[in-house]
Amino acid sequence: MKSFLKISILFALSFGSVSAHALYTQLGASYGYKTQTFDKDNNNKTESLTGSVSLYFWERIALELSYTDATALVESKASSTDPRRTTIQRSQVLGADLVFVLADKTATFQPYIKGGIAQIKRSQQIKIEGQDTYTNDPETALAPSYGVGLKIALTNEFGLKLSYDAWQTPIGNNTSTNDSSFRAGITWDL
Repeated sequence: MKSFLKISILFALSFGSVSAHALYTQLGASYGYKTQTFDKDNNNKTESLTGSVSLYFWERIALELSYTDATALVESKASSTDPRRTTIQRSQVLGADLVFVLADKTATFQPYIKGGIAQIKRSQQIKIEGQDTYTNDPETALAPSYGVGLKIALTNEFGLKLSYDAWQTPIGNNTSTNDSSFRAGITWDL
């Protein structure tokens, strides 16, 4: 969290001088939620909230800075006699991406592609019914990120935004996982 605060302060200090050279700035907020139930003893829920600032230097090219806070809750029980296992995983993703919009700013539908880098911080807590709670030390890693999306302009300033983002998270032993997220949200052009 401290590194996020440092980056936020640095961004806030430089935002005034950078935004003076940008054609326009776009603020965004999106939310994601998913539930999955296998049976009465096995289910999972994921929830994420993302905030973003995009600085457009040309009408179709922008630098997007984003922050995502995501939580996953998994409850499982192998059989009726086994103890319940509850796993809570929290991820914080701080991203910087170059965005290329494939349509004019005045178009109703504005598809885009993006690529960049993300700092991912993950922690995990495991509770086993009738036993101790285990906490895995937080991991922090840098990973390449990419995505596609669609902005639907509702007015000149406001729009809906749908996106699919993915990143390769290092998990140790020179291996990585392919993580992804689908989001829906709103945008506001300043």
